[in-house]
Amino acid sequence: MSFQDPGLAPQLRIAFIGGGNMASAIIRGLVKHGHKSEHILVCAPSQHTRSRLVKEFNVRVHSDNSAAVAFADIIILAVKPFIVPLVCDELRPLLGQLNEQRGDQGGEQKLVISIAAGLTHASISDKLPRNTQLVCAMPNLPTAIGKGLTGLYVPSHLDRQAFDDAEQLMRAVGDTVWLEDENQMASIVATAGSSPAYFFLFLEAMEKAAIAQGLPPKTASKAVLQSAMGAVSMAMASKEGLANLRHQVTSPKGTTEQAVLAFQHGDLDALVARAMDSAARRAKELALG
Repeated sequence: MSFQDPGLAPQLRIAFIGGGNMASAIIRGLVKHGHKSEHILVCAPSQHTRSRLVKEFNVRVHSDNSAAVAFADIIILAVKPFIVPLVCDELRPLLGQLNEQRGDQGGEQKLVISIAAGLTHASISDKLPRNTQLVCAMPNLPTAIGKGLTGLYVPSHLDRQAFDDAEQLMRAVGDTVWLEDENQMASIVATAGSSPAYFFLFLEAMEKAAIAQGLPPKTASKAVLQSAMGAVSMAMASKEGLANLRHQVTSPKGTTEQAVLAFQHGDLDALVARAMDSAARRAKELALG
């Protein structure tokens, strides 16, 4: 899906407050999918960050967060969680004044999207003007190549246009899931937000083992990455469940069975569950402050 699709106009202006890894990933995905760089603004205090973003994406930059309110139709809060309240304090009077003017004129209010992990919708909306259109989102790093997954949450009072804009924006860099309960966001963090690191860790371990068995590093890397891509592509294209796909390539008393048994004897399921529980628990701790 791209910005040429109905729902999110290509001329909509998008401002990021914060220019870190996730903001860069989303910007990369947006630009790749056709959104014009001149319609993207990044507000960041670091000259180094601003220069890097201009060099990499040719986007607009500014050192003052208030520029986002004057520039954008959609403002994305992409700073660390503990900085979000400070940013909201900066934006509140400006957004309040502008929303009041737009309301008097019958215009649409600006949409604010937070991608700060662990912060609840209520904790952010309490810092913004009343009735601000706010969406909480949890994207993962593959948004940078248009293969991301973003969990989205908003109370039911969000305007339909704001709902559609948030959906279309994040679909430009991957897929989306809307959560019925904000408590599910911790599970999205564990399942999607943090999970690219799990896969990288597993692939790294496979690569190390292949090298230890005698494969040259480049050959080991190619074998591991291509096999992973093939397996994921098969899973995405198949109507079979993951367990059935695994059984199809696990011949009795064959090589694959021996590897799978080794994983099972090490209680891989329990280890993965503990890891994901740890990620979800930390997400909840951040939400509680």
